[in-house]
Amino acid sequence: MVSFISFVIILGGMLLIFSESPYFGLFGVLIQAVSLAGLLSYYGASFFALLIILIYVGGMLIVFLFSTVLCAEPHPSLAILETILFWLGLSVLFTPWLFSNSLVQAHVSVSPLIQEINLGEVFGGLSLLTCLIAVVLLICLIVVLLLGFEHTNSSVRKL
Repeated sequence: MVSFISFVIILGGMLLIFSESPYFGLFGVLIQAVSLAGLLSYYGASFFALLIILIYVGGMLIVFLFSTVLCAEPHPSLAILETILFWLGLSVLFTPWLFSNSLVQAHVSVSPLIQEINLGEVFGGLSLLTCLIAVVLLICLIVVLLLGFEHTNSSVRKL
């Protein structure tokens, strides 16, 4: 179940990155938010799951919705060639790792990382996840600003 939800999160990110239209970008962000909230709820962090849903749906999706209303593109398109090249490169990169026998025996522990960051007292046991969410939100904010300034001169209607 966790691997399926992780795959859906990656799929939503790929849809967001390789979409040439804000319509598909909106759908990619929605897929990521719902999948990440499901993953957090599965691990017992329902408060963070609700925060993700409220932040994405309440804030960022509204911004994307307004940008799609102002966009003059009637038929959205998707960059198919870039998506195929990305998945081909990803498969070449991870194929030896997937078929190795040491994958089953490898156990990764993040508890030393949480102690090294020393944010455990502030955020509880989810300090690393909170920092990761903050970085993802910062990247999404930069993408929204870049998309907003990219279309200001050409396709946004003058109010």
